[in-house]
Amino acid sequence: MFDFSEALWLKGGMKKIPVLYSDDFLTDYRTVDCENPERAWIIQSAIREIADFREPDLCSRTDLLLCHTESLIKVVENDEEVFSVARRAAGGAIMAAEIALTQPSFALIRPPGHHAGRNFNGGFCFFNNMAIALYALLSRGSICNALIIDIDLHYGNGTEDIVKEDPRISFKNIHAFHREEFLANVELALRDAPSYDIVGCSAGFDTYVHDWGGILLTDDYQEIARMITSSNPHTFTILEGGYYISDLGKNAASYLKGVQEACL
Repeated sequence: MFDFSEALWLKGGMKKIPVLYSDDFLTDYRTVDCENPERAWIIQSAIREIADFREPDLCSRTDLLLCHTESLIKVVENDEEVFSVARRAAGGAIMAAEIALTQPSFALIRPPGHHAGRNFNGGFCFFNNMAIALYALLSRGSICNALIIDIDLHYGNGTEDIVKEDPRISFKNIHAFHREEFLANVELALRDAPSYDIVGCSAGFDTYVHDWGGILLTDDYQEIARMITSSNPHTFTILEGGYYISDLGKNAASYLKGVQEACL
């Protein structure tokens, strides 16, 4: 389906997925207990065989200002440790979006971002990684429009706040009470995906059957990733929520296998 000249091959003909990751994401910065360094570590450990890890750069202040007010940035900046890790996360999101112009990618980053709006944050989020990534590409002329699919359990209110009045970006938040409904809603949201220059997925694994959402099975993440990646050759995924540590790694690995499946 795709011609990914930069991808690394695995045995059996499958390709490693570019994954933006840094040990900085293991920093035990100020946040709530459930959004802890173990989340990043457990996923990183589970996907080693299928990931091509790449160190992300720090996001510049110029790129932060594409989505956030100076006053919000200064509030985050008051905590030097949080500010540094949050900039690394946003930088990883930008790099994942840039890579997606050539091949699908995954940003294994924390803190998450979809609850951070233009002049507010919350929900364990400080800067909106997805919005920053897309506006960085828009500002550089790399893309003209974008589609965001948010599969996290919680509504991406921060993302909506930033992009809601921009006709270049379509934001589709997936919400359902049952597994079959959730998968059907993903399929519906992707119906016009080919008309966009890039598709970004805010992937929260808290929709898992043993997590807060109690909806999806591990195999469902593979199917969702396959649908998203098959819908458009230029796709990238950013980690948002997911707090059931015991199965978080295998759920993320299932998702990446779905990306690989779509690339065959």
